[in-house]
Amino acid sequence: MEPAIGTRLNSFIGGPDVQVSNLLQYRLKQKISFITHSAFSSEGEIAWVPDVKKNYSYTFYQKIGLGASFNTRKASHVFSFLAGVKYNTFSGSFYNKEIPEQITTKSKSLTSDYGWLYNLKLGRKKYFFSSRLYIPLKDGLAGILENAVLELGMGISLKDMY
Repeated sequence: MEPAIGTRLNSFIGGPDVQVSNLLQYRLKQKISFITHSAFSSEGEIAWVPDVKKNYSYTFYQKIGLGASFNTRKASHVFSFLAGVKYNTFSGSFYNKEIPEQITTKSKSLTSDYGWLYNLKLGRKKYFFSSRLYIPLKDGLAGILENAVLELGMGISLKDMY
């Protein structure tokens, strides 16, 4: 079990973005694992668009996949392909002194999501440090630039607990 907190890489140039996630990895064979990744993301205001106020912007992710691990003495490198769904909901309002009425929009969408996940684990025993980089393959280069995610967290090996 690997809870983590992260951000989409485009938030460094746009609005702030926070993602909370959890990854579960079940070893099927010595180097092959079944992986499930769940995440919740919230996006903040975009400072360089002053007339638009975000009421809310949330995204929920659920993905499953297979991964291959390559281990050293103190580190584990896991390369995985994940596929699943992404649910996005957004509401924003447009404010402008020249337009007397307020314009508000809402949208919801359920789309597919698939891509590569690199997971680096540092540690030897029950607890370890985990860092992940998710590269989405949907929507080409624009999808990568908009939705790539970097996450950092701590992991707990459940098999060592019993």
